Amino acid sequence: MSSLCISSLVVRTKPSLLSTVSNRINAITEAEVCGKHDDGRLVVVLDTADNRQAADTITAIQNQPGILSATLIYQYDDQFEPQVEVP
Repeated sequence: MSSLCISSLVVRTKPSLLSTVSNRINAITEAEVCGKHDDGRLVVVLDTADNRQAADTITAIQNQPGILSATLIYQYDDQFEPQVEVP
């Protein structure tokens, strides 16, 4: 069975740490910073195999130095079984 889980977060940090925090998040394989605001907000998208991996990645982001908050905004989880056409 294959699974697809896409999540988006709003992460808050101090404006002075915006670049540092952004680089740390982008270093996480499953994470990508898609937007930044000068007030310290970042939009982060996660592409993970399942909900468990998404939760672990969110926790890893929350536990990084300089993170004030990481809030889950959206999550799509599609567990599906590949269909094989039999001739």
